[in-house]
Amino acid sequence: MALLLEELGWPDVEEYLQRDDRLILVVGSTEQHGRHLVFASDVWQPWEIAQRLSEGTGVLLAPPVNYGMSLHHLGFPGSLSLRPHTLSSIILDLLESAYEHGFRRILILNGHGGNTASIQVALAEALNELHGLQVRLGNWWQEPEVKIVFEQAFGQSPAHADAGETSVVMAIRPDVVRLERAAYSPGAPHPTFLTRQVFLEHFPHGVIGADPRRAFAEVGERALAAAVQVYEQVLEAWKPTIKL
Repeated sequence: MALLLEELGWPDVEEYLQRDDRLILVVGSTEQHGRHLVFASDVWQPWEIAQRLSEGTGVLLAPPVNYGMSLHHLGFPGSLSLRPHTLSSIILDLLESAYEHGFRRILILNGHGGNTASIQVALAEALNELHGLQVRLGNWWQEPEVKIVFEQAFGQSPAHADAGETSVVMAIRPDVVRLERAAYSPGAPHPTFLTRQVFLEHFPHGVIGADPRRAFAEVGERALAAAVQVYEQVLEAWKPTIKL
């Protein structure tokens, strides 16, 4: 079973830190994912990867950050967003808290591209001030081993609520996927920067990329497995040097 911080008491964490200084942190979003997927999609995907990693490696998994920088999705009812500097501050606060307790190697599994810049700002400050801290930011869908799964299946890299992302959600929670409602915008231009207005103009259904109706759970499972393998290698390279 995954080793979840939320299910432990502080004496358990004290004991863990005597033998390990690694931690996994998931950052997602609460934002629209087309007509056919749900708001938790960007949390569920990295959380699934993180749980498998924790189960396989014994590395402690912190509760996820369920909100992200989703200003460009606010044109769709229900999307909730943090401002970029708010998300950056949250990540920095969490890193500083973890560091204070003795965590020194932290894998951040990010589930939403809009979060990346804010997380990088937090890392620039944290890594400058917290000596000895090591952080790997994993935008899991961008890992070459993962991208090739989607490219082989759909002929293109994953985007947003498209065939690739839909496949992954189908592998995790097929009961929430409503493909009968799916719609997308074939041939829509890809702007260099997304705002609420641009998103609504070019992608009115909330989907960027390949037709989500082409999705298959088997493709999603292969993508998840590829991501787990990538980050298992990261955590393996970070095996603790703490002496008991």
